[in-house]
Amino acid sequence: MKLNLCYKNIHIGAIATFYIIALLVRLISLLVVNKFPSIETNYALQVSAALATGLGPAIGALVVMLVFKRKTEYTLLGKSAWKSIATLVVPCIVFGIIGGWDLGVTCLVAFTYGLLEEFGWRGFLQYELRKLPVWQYVLIITVMWFLWHLDLNLRSVLPFFLLLLFASWGIGKVVSETHSLLLCAAFHGIANFSKRDLFSDTRFTVAFIGVIVFWIVMWYFVGISPKQQGREQ
Repeated sequence: MKLNLCYKNIHIGAIATFYIIALLVRLISLLVVNKFPSIETNYALQVSAALATGLGPAIGALVVMLVFKRKTEYTLLGKSAWKSIATLVVPCIVFGIIGGWDLGVTCLVAFTYGLLEEFGWRGFLQYELRKLPVWQYVLIITVMWFLWHLDLNLRSVLPFFLLLLFASWGIGKVVSETHSLLLCAAFHGIANFSKRDLFSDTRFTVAFIGVIVFWIVMWYFVGISPKQQGREQ
């Protein structure tokens, strides 16, 4: 009975619509990139194509929120506007200082892409499933997120699935505690950002670790009263 009550307020039609849109947009974007290989030689087109692949979850979430009147408490700024803004601005400045203008812009693009995905996976889907046991909604989101990556033949499937499973749990925990989609976008984005073979640069490695520590300290220790800490524990 309790399990049935968990599923009672979940709108299956909204989830199905969201997912179909997310899949279609990603499929179209990948087909376009494959059809026009010249995109890979143009930086602006590369950025546009990369962002387009993340548009699906964002468009799907917006459509179902409008059509099915689904709501979410997970917003761009979450429980703290200044923390959410600093979450994105500070890393872009730091990476811009150590790697120049290009690295700072690349960081911003990575965060923007992360936000497009997170608006759908966390902003809509996790909130829609939030009353389920954690292991259930984490597994559901992981499977849907995994299959949404239609180019799975280009990936190491099991490690990639496990990575998404960990991310679904970790980023899911972050959004449930902070309600900030910008923080989710930052964690998602910096993971993609770090794939650019930048760890051979000691300065980047130090900055990367420093940014993660900065986020944790800012969100979980700054401006939190002893009473709030007690409640969260």
